Amino acid sequence: MLNLGCGNSFHGDWENYDLVPSAPSVKAIDLAKPLPFEEGTFDVVYSSHVLEHIPRQRVPELLREMARILKPGGILRIVVPDLEGIVREYLRQLDLAAAGDAEAAARHEWMTIELVDQLTRDFSGGFMGRYWMSRPLPARAFIGQRLGREAADWIDRCDALGSAPFTPQTIYDADMPAPEAAMAFRQTGENHRWMYDRISLANLLQGAGFENPRRCGATESAIPEFHKYGLDTETSSEVRKPDSLFMEAARSQK
Repeated sequence: MLNLGCGNSFHGDWENYDLVPSAPSVKAIDLAKPLPFEEGTFDVVYSSHVLEHIPRQRVPELLREMARILKPGGILRIVVPDLEGIVREYLRQLDLAAAGDAEAAARHEWMTIELVDQLTRDFSGGFMGRYWMSRPLPARAFIGQRLGREAADWIDRCDALGSAPFTPQTIYDADMPAPEAAMAFRQTGENHRWMYDRISLANLLQGAGFENPRRCGATESAIPEFHKYGLDTETSSEVRKPDSLFMEAARSQK
C-alpha cells in the first residue's frame, strides 16, 4: 500500500512518501517526475490533498503513473477539497446573508476565503491564515466544522499568541508583496493549482485508465480495514478534513 504526499498523516503498514519527509519513516519523492516504481507493484495507492497542488495539465500523467504502478484491479483512493461542497455552502450562506442574517454574513465571508484564497494567494498563509489569527474571530465554530480538528487546533493555538495582529476587517489591508516575491512564493507549492468535483475527478480517473470511479465517505472504502489506518479520520467517526471529496477507482483489469 502506497501513500503519496502523506504530510503528517501516515501509517507504518504503508509505504509513505512526501516531497519533504516529516519523519524518518517517510521517504522523499517528487511527483513532478515519473513515479520510481515498477509496473503493478501496489495493491493500493492513496493520496490526500495533493492533486490540487499539481498544475492541471500535469494531473492526467500523474494519474496514469498511479494506474501503471497498481496491479490490475488495484484501488486508487484520491482525496481533494470538494469544489461542489464549497460552492454549495458559499451560495447557501450568500442567500442567508442577503436575507439579513448577520451571523450568515460572517460565514459568507469565510466561505469566500475558503473558495478563493488558496487559488490566488501570493504570500504564505494568505488571507485564510490572517483570518484565523484575527480576533474576535467570527464563525469560529463554523470554520472548525468545515475544516476539522487540524484547523480548529491551529486556531486555538493562535489564542495563546497574545494580542491579535488582525481583525476580520484588517486582514486585507497589508501592502501587496513585490512581484518577484509573489512569483517566487507561487513556486513553493502552497497554492492550489486547480479544484475538482465528483464529475471532473471521475472523468480524469476514467481517462487515466481507471474503472468505476465512485464517491465515498471518509470511513467508506473498498480498501480492506481502511478505517484502522486513521488516514481520513482522527477517530472512528471524526473526519480529518471534512471539506473533502473522497473518491475511489480501480485500475483496469486489462
